[in-house]
Amino acid sequence: MSSEKLHEIKKEDKKAIKKFIVILILSALAGGVVGYCSVMFKEKVARIISESLLKFLLGLTPIANLILPIAGLFFILYLYQKSRRLYQEWDGEDEEEMAQIELYLAYALWLSSILTIVSFFLFAVGFYNIIYGLDDDILFRVIFITGALIVSIVIITISHQKIVNFLKEINPEKKGSVFEAKFAKTWEKSCDEAEKLSIYKAAYKAYQTVNRTCSILWLMCVLGAMVWDFGLLPVTLVSVIWIVQISSYCKESIRLSSISNKNY
Repeated sequence: MSSEKLHEIKKEDKKAIKKFIVILILSALAGGVVGYCSVMFKEKVARIISESLLKFLLGLTPIANLILPIAGLFFILYLYQKSRRLYQEWDGEDEEEMAQIELYLAYALWLSSILTIVSFFLFAVGFYNIIYGLDDDILFRVIFITGALIVSIVIITISHQKIVNFLKEINPEKKGSVFEAKFAKTWEKSCDEAEKLSIYKAAYKAYQTVNRTCSILWLMCVLGAMVWDFGLLPVTLVSVIWIVQISSYCKESIRLSSISNKNY
């Protein structure tokens, strides 16, 4: 390596380290302030926040179990029908109109994925209510929240299937059924190079976002252990997710690099 390149590397590090030190100092100060306030107001603040959050979630869950699947289905159907209508009116040449159709379908798939996660979350909140005896009619609650989860999953799966089949109708080269165990892999194989590149860029963006999210959740779990007596389980689970994500990315990166080197 030339001395010029080494000088360039050192220059980049010198420039970046100043910002890094400033961020580190500010983070330490912020952490100190938050930690001090947490200790000072531990009992009062912790009790108010935990009780308020618990009341809000327990009050919201029965209503949300009924409304969310219906509201979600309404918006998904709206986007699906609008895409259908635009496709029927499409002249076969306007690429911007086709891009708009695919955008509506992408939003519909996004919404269905979010609804899946929210449904599982509400199911967990409902069972928390039952386990800790916060509801008298246990049998009814079990049947209700289980039925709500099943209905939500069925609605989401069917809507997902309709959207995917419509995408296959628009793009005949697309393969895969949402009911397959390896649907994502089959779908990816049927994508062209430009679509695969978009998938990979989106995946890398998600990787970066999850990294930042895990660091924030880790901090919240550490503070929660001091303020709300979370214990070590939450921070352990966040750390496991973090490690799995990093390891999965690094392992796949190494595998792809090895394949690329062999080809050369």
